[in-house]
This record gives sequence, C-alpha cells and structure tokens, in this order.
Amino acid sequence: MKREIYISIALMILAVGAFFYPRVQHRRFDARAQEAITEFARRMDSYRLEYRERLNISDEYDIVLEEDPRFWLTNVMTGLAIANHRLYLENQVHLLDPFAYNHPSFNILPFGLDTDIIGVLSIPRMELMVPIYLGASPQHLNNGAAHVIHSSFPVGGINTNAVIAGHRNMTHGRVFRDIEQLEIGDEVWVANFIQTMVYEVVDIMIVEPHETDALFIQSGRDLVTLVTTHTRRRGNRRYIVVAERVI
Repeated sequence: MKREIYISIALMILAVGAFFYPRVQHRRFDARAQEAITEFARRMDSYRLEYRERLNISDEYDIVLEEDPRFWLTNVMTGLAIANHRLYLENQVHLLDPFAYNHPSFNILPFGLDTDIIGVLSIPRMELMVPIYLGASPQHLNNGAAHVIHSSFPVGGINTNAVIAGHRNMTHGRVFRDIEQLEIGDEVWVANFIQTMVYEVVDIMIVEPHETDALFIQSGRDLVTLVTTHTRRRGNRRYIVVAERVI
C-alpha cells in the first residue's frame, strides 16, 4: 500500500514539474532577452552620448548622428552594407540550411563593439521582442534569435535578405513558438545599430531543409526571412516567413 502511495506522489510531482518547467524556462528566457536588449540599447546610447560630448554637440540642435559620416557607427553600417553587396555578387554560394551553422560571419570587435548582438527583432502580432545574435550557435538560439551566416546582415538596402533563425520548441524560449500566428501583411520590425526598419509579411511557406531558395537574396528587394522548425518538436521541415521592407 505504501509503495503505491509513494508511486502516486512521485507521479504527481513529475506531472507538476512537467507543467511548470516550460513556463519557468520561458520566464528565464524572457528575462535574459530583456536584459540583453536593455544592455544593447544602453551601449548604443552611450556611444551616441560619447560622440556628442567629443564634438561638443548639444542635444538642442537637430542633428542626426546616423547621417554624420564622422560617427563611427556609420562606418560599421557601411562595412556591413559592403559585405552584403559582396554576398549578392557572389550569389551566396555557401548558403545552406540555417541550422547547419553555429558561428558568426562578421567580427564586430575591431569596430569597438564589445557585443555579439547585431540588433533587435520585434513582432507586434506575436508580442515578441528578442535580441538578434551573430551566428546560430546553440547558446545564441537559447537566448534569442540568430543571424544566419552567408545571409545579408540586417542593415537594409536593395538586394538584401537577412535570414533570422529561432527555436520554437517548449524547452527553449518562445522566440518563434507562435510564428504560425503571423499572417500576410503583419509587421516585422528590425532595429540595428542606428535605425529601426519595418517589414511586412509577404509570403509563408513550409519546406524541406535542402530547399533554401527562399533564403537567398532576391534582386531588387529588401527582405527579412524568419526561419524555424515546422513543429514545436524537433523536426526536419522548416517554417519560413518572408517579409519585405516598407519603411
């Protein structure tokens, strides 16, 4: 009799744990993501303030630092834009399945940026705001979304397609867990070092891992492509959302 009671108690504990574990993980993920976003924003503000103080520029003047060629973050953006153009010219010959990579394709440390975050992804429909890390490593995918190597960097511009990968299973954060809520016309916001860009969803598809056509740059277009697994459990098929820039 006692043995049956112990088994019942153990099963109850397991059931409670199974119920609360994903929720605890999601809360921890949200906390990490918001902390990373806050730190990213603080650093960007610090860089702007430092630049203003160095040139003795008052906030009273309507000066857009992002348009000042002397502002060093503008040089970072220019470097990323040049890298994007090179990808376009080379036809992204090395682009494969997004989850086949785990390292960044651009080193921003030489530019003075002590961070592996390249921007922030926001999707109003999903009530989602997460950092975009450089490289789809397991750690980055556990902490937010990740820029996929050999795709355009999220700085905008004609002939670009920034591919952003994320998990959606129950053991990680909610990144793209609710991606199926997205519909044609929904907005996707991408903030980088100096600007926030607005995209609208134009296509949604389910493909096999080797079907990567949607991840490539499309001539004359400014795109952001979100990619994750088709189901919340581990699966081979990919769920892809393509968004085109409107602002």
